[in-house]
Amino acid sequence: MDLHPVVPGIYALPGMKTGRSYLIEDARGLALVDTSTQGCAARILEAIDALRRPARELHTIVATHYHLDHTGNVAALRERTGARLYVHAADAPYVDGRTPWMAMRGPLGGLAARFGPRPYSISVDGELHDGDVVPIAGGLTVVHLPGHTPGNIGLYSRERGLVFTGDALMNVFGLRTPLDMSTHDPAQARDSVRKLATLDFEIALPGHGAPIIGRASEKIRGWTERW
Repeated sequence: MDLHPVVPGIYALPGMKTGRSYLIEDARGLALVDTSTQGCAARILEAIDALRRPARELHTIVATHYHLDHTGNVAALRERTGARLYVHAADAPYVDGRTPWMAMRGPLGGLAARFGPRPYSISVDGELHDGDVVPIAGGLTVVHLPGHTPGNIGLYSRERGLVFTGDALMNVFGLRTPLDMSTHDPAQARDSVRKLATLDFEIALPGHGAPIIGRASEKIRGWTERW
């Protein structure tokens, strides 16, 4: 696998299914932000091998929210590496099975419920809250961006000028809010994009679609002002 960093030490992994996965290489070892949909664990381990790092150096997985296209490979990766899983406290009950997943809305939601992957549960090693600092990539501050799920988060570094947005927004054929069919509270999700737009960053790394490189917060603010 030929890996190219989006910024030094952060890789947007190629060949994932639905949902982005970002591999972080720093002084502590390796971390992941999101893991994509089930079936990509081998691809993620291949990326780690391409960095000439042993799989056991993966110490942290942060899921920006509970949906299967972000947590789908946690169990397989944790079994192989021993990595610890962190999610926002509001999404932890959905991850560990205490609270049922939201049923998707509309005709496509019905098809997904019938033919898509079944809900699963995973134990959570640590719960995150707004303002917490996750000690990866030089320190990433948790920004609570609810709406798509109750505990959707972004991870922000003012110093590095970047943010992982989770599914607060997508960059698929342009900037978009998350799909209403899979969003707990669409109005709250739009408020979270406005909150995100108050931060200053050059690079945004979304849960779906291409990274936004250069003047990212300015582009997002301009987009919200046109709503």
